[in-house]
Order: sequence, then structure tokens, then C-alpha cells
Amino acid sequence: MTPHLKSLDYIKSSYNSRICQIAKEKKAGKKIVGTLCLFVPDEIIFAADADRVILCGGKNDTVSIAEQYLPRNVCPLVKSSFGSIVNDGCSGVRSCSHFSLVDMIVAENTCDSKKKMYELLGDYIPTYVLDLPQRPDSPEAIKYFLGELNRFKGVMEQLTGNKVTDEQLKKEIKSLNETRQLLHRLYDLRKADPPLISGLDILKVMQKQYFLSPEEFKKSLLTLIDEAEQIKADWPHKPRIMISGCPMAGGNTKVSEIIESRGGAIVVEESCTGTRSFWDLVDENKDPMIALAERYIKIPCSCMTPNDRRIDNILELANEFKVDGVVYYTLQFCHGYNIEKYKVQQALKKAGIPMLSIETDYSGSDIEQIGLRVDAFMEMLS
Repeated sequence: MTPHLKSLDYIKSSYNSRICQIAKEKKAGKKIVGTLCLFVPDEIIFAADADRVILCGGKNDTVSIAEQYLPRNVCPLVKSSFGSIVNDGCSGVRSCSHFSLVDMIVAENTCDSKKKMYELLGDYIPTYVLDLPQRPDSPEAIKYFLGELNRFKGVMEQLTGNKVTDEQLKKEIKSLNETRQLLHRLYDLRKADPPLISGLDILKVMQKQYFLSPEEFKKSLLTLIDEAEQIKADWPHKPRIMISGCPMAGGNTKVSEIIESRGGAIVVEESCTGTRSFWDLVDENKDPMIALAERYIKIPCSCMTPNDRRIDNILELANEFKVDGVVYYTLQFCHGYNIEKYKVQQALKKAGIPMLSIETDYSGSDIEQIGLRVDAFMEMLS
């Protein structure tokens, strides 16, 4: 069993202090931007001297609120996010008060449910939708996306009243690249056998990545890495698991908890709350806007077509982290990742890597059923 790391306590308990920080910033006149996706470049937001918080919902208690407006057959991440925003809190308690602090939501068109949900969100909070080209390898994709990012830069300048300069963009690119490099170091600790830090602990760290301020998150990562590197691993080998698929937004830890409580060691996540968020750096030697367009359009989300880059990435990660098996995780009604599962399964089968598919929501109603399936998978891998 991986030891308890004291540096994790601060990261996990940082919500209240961050809320106070954002509230003070807002009172002082700084603009607060809410985002729901990796495709929105933080570098542009920070270069405009605004702050950013993630608004993706990972809790079940606001799903029923959203179902007063949205169909039931919409993915729980969309419903949880929308329910939190329109409820101005969670279950009537202002425990998600950062939702009420944002001045503008910057969204993106990665799925149909999100696109239509954003139309409704505009009645509550000003919402700007970034138009993302979904054929990333087409000759015109970079040119179009660059135009979109320049329009977004103009929106941020209008919101904040601050000019976004190349110098400021380069500064933010360098800063966020440093964070990405630290996350690479953190994930390197999981290449050990046994891994030096649990998958559940890593998930909770990653869920804070887009909530904490960049400097606070960077400082927390350094402390965590320094502490974890001192560990002498003396516990038995466990099946090494990759989770691949949908993001696990803050509050959603169900599947990771089940896997690690049933004898698995999660060593890497191919998801938006995993490697997709930091794997590629932004080129610091290019025009900053071009470099941002090139980096962000390469994120292998299932909205992209064709998406061979994602298949290649999964196989590379499986090899690099010495994965014994893959848990392919999808949220109910997330059609993109559900459909893409077939191609992933075929590629893994060809590579000789077993895969378990889990489709679930945010409720606890299927915990026992998932646990039994994970038990059988672990027994097969052992």
C-alpha cells in the first residue's frame, strides 16, 4: 500500500482558501473566467490578467436540478455542470460558490450536448463559445483555429480592458510549460514497480489542476514530488492499470476507488484529467499565437476525426508505463468516447493488452456491479 503523503493534504483541502483568493481578486476588479474544457488556452486568459476556474461538475447531487432543463439522456458531466451553475451551489448549499464568482464562461464545441447546454447557460452567465475545427490534420485546421484564438484574445481584451501582448503570452507559455514538465515528473514516479503514488491520489491532484492558481499548483507539485521521491517502495506488485476515456471531474472518484480497492494499481490515465492535459508542451520558439494553436489542436479528444493520434497515444502510454490492462471508462450517453471504444479495443487486442469496458454515471447504484467486474479483471491479470 502506498504511504500517506502529507503534501497531498494541502492540495485536497485547498478549496476554501482558493475561493477566498478568487473573491478578493474579483473585489479588486480582476475578471474571473470559467472554463469547461482543455481546448481553451489558459495562456490567453492569464495574459489578459484574468483568473480562471474550472466549472466541470463531477457530483451527482446537481444532476436532478439539471434534468429540469435538460433531457435525462445527456451525460452526467454536462448535467452536473449545468445543475451547479443554475443552482448557484450544490444541493442548495453554497459549497460550490466558485460557480457564482465567474464573470464569463469560455466554452467550446466538443460535443452536441455541451453546445446546446451553452445556449442555456448564456441566460445565467455571459458565455463565449470557441469554435474548434474537428479535423485537426486538414490543411486549413491550424489556420482556422488560429483565427478563432485571435478572436478569443480580442474577447479577453474587451472583458478585462487589458492588451494581450506577445511578451505576456510568452511569459504565460513558459510558466504553464513549467507546470506541464512538473506533471511529467510526477507521472514518472508511477513508472516504478510498484508505483510510488496511488492513482486515486494522482486523480485528486489532477482535479485541482484547473482550480488552483498556476503558481499555487506549481508549488504544491514541487512539494509533492520532493516528498514522493523519498519513498522506498516495499509493497507487493499489483496489476498495472491504465484508465482511458472520459474525464473524471472534481468529485468523481468512483471508478478509481473501486479499481484500487480491488487490488489494481492505476499507473496512468489517458484522459482530460490525465495525460491529455499536459503531455505536449507549447513551442516557446515560435510566434506565441501560432504555437498555442498548434499545441491545443493536437489534444486527442474523441470529438476529432479521424483520431488515430489518440490510438497511437494509448499504445505508447501502455508501453511506457508497462501497463498490464486497460479500463476503458465512459460516462453514460457520451457517444464520442463510447463509439471510439471499438477502435481502441481492436488496437489493444492486437497489442496483446486486455481491456475492461465500464460505462457508468455519477450515482453509487452500480458500485457493487462494477466491483464484481473489476474483481474478475484483476484475477485474469494476476
